[in-house]
Amino acid sequence: MAVPSSVADNVEGGLPSRPSFPQLPVFPSRQGSRSSNGSNSSTDVSPQHRSILAAASRFSGNSEAATRYAFVELICTILRLDFYDSEDSYSLAFCELVLETVLAKVDLPRRTKVSVRHHLKGEGTSDDIVSLITTIKANAYIAERGSMHLLAMLVLISIERGEYDSRFRVMLRHASALLGSSWDEFEELEDGLTHHLLDDQYVESDESRKSREKAEKMKKVKRYAMIGAATGVGGVIIGLTGGLAAPLVAAGAGVVIGAGAAAGIATTAGAAVLGSVFGVAGAGLAGYKMNKRVGAIEEFVVEPLTEGHSLHCILCVSGWIDENSPNAFQYQWRHLWMSKEQYTLRYESKYLVELGKAIDYIVSFAVSYAVQHTLMETALAGLVAAVAWPVALLSASSVLDNPWNVCVTRAAEVGEQLAEVLLSRAHGKRPITLVGFSLGARVIYHCLLAMSKRSECRGIIQDVVLLGAPVSASPKEWKKLCSVVGGRVINGYCETDWLLRFVYRTMSVQFAIAGTGPVEARGEKKIVNFNLSNIVKGHLDYARKLTEILDAVGMRVTPRSAASKIDLEAYEQQTTVQEGENGSS
Repeated sequence: MAVPSSVADNVEGGLPSRPSFPQLPVFPSRQGSRSSNGSNSSTDVSPQHRSILAAASRFSGNSEAATRYAFVELICTILRLDFYDSEDSYSLAFCELVLETVLAKVDLPRRTKVSVRHHLKGEGTSDDIVSLITTIKANAYIAERGSMHLLAMLVLISIERGEYDSRFRVMLRHASALLGSSWDEFEELEDGLTHHLLDDQYVESDESRKSREKAEKMKKVKRYAMIGAATGVGGVIIGLTGGLAAPLVAAGAGVVIGAGAAAGIATTAGAAVLGSVFGVAGAGLAGYKMNKRVGAIEEFVVEPLTEGHSLHCILCVSGWIDENSPNAFQYQWRHLWMSKEQYTLRYESKYLVELGKAIDYIVSFAVSYAVQHTLMETALAGLVAAVAWPVALLSASSVLDNPWNVCVTRAAEVGEQLAEVLLSRAHGKRPITLVGFSLGARVIYHCLLAMSKRSECRGIIQDVVLLGAPVSASPKEWKKLCSVVGGRVINGYCETDWLLRFVYRTMSVQFAIAGTGPVEARGEKKIVNFNLSNIVKGHLDYARKLTEILDAVGMRVTPRSAASKIDLEAYEQQTTVQEGENGSS
């Protein structure tokens, strides 16, 4: 998804970019990618990708000292420009850990490594990225095979450590852009690696079977038993596809990356490492259900949108639903395809149905009284309390106010509960991206705020997309959000969203709503503001035109089905007819 903040312009043009870096879109294109064709089936590793993964472990032996140095220096430069913060101990620890991990894998003289460590701190650096890239690509081995195996080497390094940090993946995305590697191809490589490590069927060894049976007898699974995980094999047997154990994982890794590269994970400890990265292969999220009531929350269930597995996953949060059907939440996100592993959060459906009906009623009411255009124009004033609301609309306000206030309160609690789920690493130690509209964006907002209060919050969230967020645009609060996120924080807003201003009409004049305008946080480069006013004419459109909105902010979506097109055309036609009738009356 989003590239690091220093290499992409803010859509509003307010964020400076570093002169040496190319200007990139907020989300790398996934067009033409095999992994983005809408299929939920697992993707095997192609012969080409097998070769890339196998060659990754041979980088030092097939490259000159100058090439190895240029590569390490490039990684060091990305870390320094995008993540290094001398006043943030967590950022410092991340940068130093990544650099030391890379240095341990690349053969360089001791004195050179010492110099690189000083460069991370900004001492004696030239930031001549063009020269570094030129040196790397001048290497005959890389010129022949491409630079993708450099990224593959980094992925394998991360997996061996047992944690695929969200910031690490953002760094890889940046490196991919600088090296001219296809991000589509990289994600296919990720998916293929995941397929071999998790989905291939192998025969369970006697040692694994005995350990598993012993663990089952001792009933050490506790809450993980509900989602298919188990313990065993020296304390860890990965809860994947029927009990994938250490020897099986090692075999899978050997098939993909060769015996040499798999050496680091072909042990029982290595199996624990892979289990740490993948958690329970998605079952941790897909099977997550709140078993006891927390505060006022009555419903909290994570449901799968896709059936595949990936090294990165997506969680979508809806703002309201139109009906309380089994697939009400899944249906809204049916066209999203940013990962083979996507989920949606089903929460407080009874109240969200009431809210959906209330929003539909109040919008229809405004249209029937021919005040829709007036409200849209007035909303552009930008001051919540300065709007002179029509008396007719105020008289019907209780229809919306009551369910809205209930859901606003519950959204905050749901967000705090979601924070606990993510902090527990139910999805494994790998990146997750959060996407939400309306009150779903509010859930994510409070989730991130709750996470920001915890020391272990870093490295979990890759990117965040908030659409029509009914939350404060306070720079102070948004900076807290950004501290949790490794990549981008997208604020999609509509300047003419009168309904969002209407529900906040009792707030002070100074109160700014993120969903109605850009968030201005000086010095914070992760925030990207998207003006969606050309697509979103009112708050109801966030649900009705969600696919178009996701596409507009750069997220990969599959083509609309015939039924979806009919639904959208009917909605737009109905809106046009109503506005035309009231305009002529």
